[in-house]
Amino acid sequence: MGSETVIYSGVGADADPWHDLPRTSARLADVLGDAGALQIVSSADALAALLDQVGVLVVNASANRGGPTPADQQFGRLVERFLAGGGGLLAVHSSTIAFPGLQSWHQTVGASWEQGRTFHPPLERTLVRRTEVKHPIADGMGDFWVEDERYTDLLLVDGIEALYEHTHDGVTHPLLWAREVGGGRVVYDALGHDERSYDAPERVELLRRSAGWLRG
Repeated sequence: MGSETVIYSGVGADADPWHDLPRTSARLADVLGDAGALQIVSSADALAALLDQVGVLVVNASANRGGPTPADQQFGRLVERFLAGGGGLLAVHSSTIAFPGLQSWHQTVGASWEQGRTFHPPLERTLVRRTEVKHPIADGMGDFWVEDERYTDLLLVDGIEALYEHTHDGVTHPLLWAREVGGGRVVYDALGHDERSYDAPERVELLRRSAGWLRG
């Protein structure tokens, strides 16, 4: 496992019309770049060429299609190899939409966007609540306000323990969790629709703490 941070920023089949991934990837780079070398890539081939140098892989991607592509399969194998080597994966926001039909990806992240079930209330200033789950990423932090989308009714794998959650129509839904998968560590952060999300200092702190935990 290397020491660099690499952001996989979706383009083409790994993007959608609703998320400005180049802009949010640039903000992620601003937040995480202080920790050391950082690169942004947009293809599985480019990621494969760097993988041995990577300590933290950030995935900021999406999709507007119904099934996997050969590149998805390649990406899934790269992620499995990366985690098996002790790497740390940070998946943000629409990455639960990305690589549709690639079950290994959604099992790794811990959730997927299910058409006809998953939704989000209108983007607005909202309170994100700290749960009682103890974890180094969030210990000592509390609730905070952020202007963002709140993914609701994601299809979750068993055993998810949220560090942060939101409430919609009286029901709580997880927004951020951390887990160990396949020899490595994984954090999913459902926030990050656009640049406004990165204006919340608490969100920035969570991202930096997440990267630190993923490095072990």
